[in-house]
Amino acid sequence: MTADIQSKKTKLCILLHAHLPYVRDHLATLPLEEIWLYQNIAECYIPLIEICHRLIKKNIRPSIALSISPTLLTMLQQPYYHKRFIQWAHTLYDAANLLKKKNTKAHIALDFYISFITHSISFFENNKGQCADAFGDLFKNNFIELLTTAGTHPFFPLYRMYPEFQNLQIMAGIQAYKKKFGKTPLGFWLPELGYYADIERYLHLNAISYTFVNDTSVLLGKTIPATGNFFPLKTKAGLVVFPRDAVLSMKIWSSHKGYPGNPAYREFHRDAMYELPELSPNNKLLGLKIYAISGSDQKEYYEHEKAKEVVRQHVDDFIAAIVQRAYEVERVIKRKPVFVLPFDAELFGHWWFEGPLFLELLIEAIALRDDITCVMPHELLDCDMETAQPVESSWGRGNDFSTWYNAKVRHTVLKLDELLYRFSKALYGNEHALQQCARELMLAASSDWQFMISTRSYADYAQKRFEEHSTAAAIILDMIEKKITNSTYINTRFEKYPIFEDIGTILPMLVQQ
Repeated sequence: MTADIQSKKTKLCILLHAHLPYVRDHLATLPLEEIWLYQNIAECYIPLIEICHRLIKKNIRPSIALSISPTLLTMLQQPYYHKRFIQWAHTLYDAANLLKKKNTKAHIALDFYISFITHSISFFENNKGQCADAFGDLFKNNFIELLTTAGTHPFFPLYRMYPEFQNLQIMAGIQAYKKKFGKTPLGFWLPELGYYADIERYLHLNAISYTFVNDTSVLLGKTIPATGNFFPLKTKAGLVVFPRDAVLSMKIWSSHKGYPGNPAYREFHRDAMYELPELSPNNKLLGLKIYAISGSDQKEYYEHEKAKEVVRQHVDDFIAAIVQRAYEVERVIKRKPVFVLPFDAELFGHWWFEGPLFLELLIEAIALRDDITCVMPHELLDCDMETAQPVESSWGRGNDFSTWYNAKVRHTVLKLDELLYRFSKALYGNEHALQQCARELMLAASSDWQFMISTRSYADYAQKRFEEHSTAAAIILDMIEKKITNSTYINTRFEKYPIFEDIGTILPMLVQQ
C-alpha cells in the first residue's frame, strides 16, 4: 500500500484544506455560524474519515493531504461543540421525521436523510466526538498526510510589515499541530494561497519544508521553470513549492461548469426547514436539504441512488481529463507531470454532498491503473526539481489580493495596522494582558471576516466579530501602555473565546527573534 513514486506515472497530489473560523456564541439556541461546523462534521469530516477506511480495507492507500486550521482543530476537540453537535443532529432528525409525516411525496429523500443523520450521530458517539483523533490515526499510519496553517487564517500579504505577527500566526499553527499530532509539520498551507516573497523567510525560520501556491505565482514569474506549474519547484531559500493546476481543479471547483452543479446532485442552497413554520424561527437554517439541484424553481426531490450514477460518470470523465492533460503536458515538459489539486475540504460533502464519494471512487479507480498514481507532498520533496521564484498571488478573484483589500474592507486593514504597530511596541508589557491581546488580534485578523464582508455573505456577522476583537485588543493595549491591569476583563475575554491557551510560550520567542 505504497505510492510508486519512482515509476513513470502521472502523479496526482490532492490537498484538502479544512478550515472554519472560531465561533462560540454561548446561546441556548444554535446560531447559524456554529451550525456551519456541525453541518461540516456530518457532511464532510466524518465522510472523509469513512472513505479513507473503506479504501484501506481494499488495500488502497488514500494518499490525501489534509491541512487543518488551528481554529477548526480546536473546535473539533472542545466538549462544548461535541454536546451541541448532538443537539443539532437530534433536532434535525426530529425535523426530518416531522416533515415526513406532512410530505409523503418526499419520502425517498427524507428516508435517506434520516438514515444519513442517524449514521452521523452513531459515528460521532462511537468515536466520542474525536474526528481529529481519527485523522491523526490515519496520519500516524501513513495513509494520509497532515499539515498545518496559520493560527487564525490571516491573509499574510496584508501584514508583511509586522514580522512578529506573522511569526506568531505561523508558530501558533505549528504549536497546535504538535500538541495534537505529536510532531512538527513539514508542510504549511498559506491561507487563501496568499503568497508574497518574504513569507518564505518566516516559513524557513520555523522549519517548514513546503507550501502551496496558485499557478499564477509560477506562470507570471520573471523566470518560468521548464516544468511550468506541472511539477514542484524549489525557491532560492530552499522552500519546496507545489503550484496548483487550475485547469483540472476547475472541473470540480467551477461554479458554472464544475461537476457539483449537476442537476442530479443535492441542492445546497434550499433548506426544507422553511416548510416547517411550526418550529422556532431559530431552527430554520439547520440544514435539512432534501432537494436536487434540478435546474428550476420547482425542485425535484433528491435521490441519492441517481446521484451516485452521475458520480461514477464524473469520475470517468475526470480520469479521462487527467490522461489527456498528462499527454499534452508531457510533450512540453518532457517528463511525467505532477498535477496539484488543492481544494477547500468543505467542498467535499458540505457544498457538494456527493464529493466524498467522488473522491473515494476516483482514488479507487486510479489505484487500478498503471499510468496514474496518487501521491502525498512529502514523497516528492527529494525529487529533482528546478529552482524558481514565485511572485505574489492568491486563489481569490483575479488571483490577486483584492478580495481581502478593497473599499469594503479597507477599514479592517487600517485598524489592524494601527493595532499591530502598538502590539509590536508592547511585547515587553504585562504578560497576562499581552497574551490576551495577541489572541484578540489574531481573531480579528481572520481572512474569513474580510472575505464575508467583500462578498456580502453574512457580512454583518463578520463585521461584528471584527469590531469585537479589534475593540478588545485596543482596550488591552491601553492597559499595557498605561501599566494597569484589569484581570477580570482579560479573563472574561478568554472564557468567551478559549483558544490558544499556550500562546504564552510563543510570545517570548517573538521578542528574541
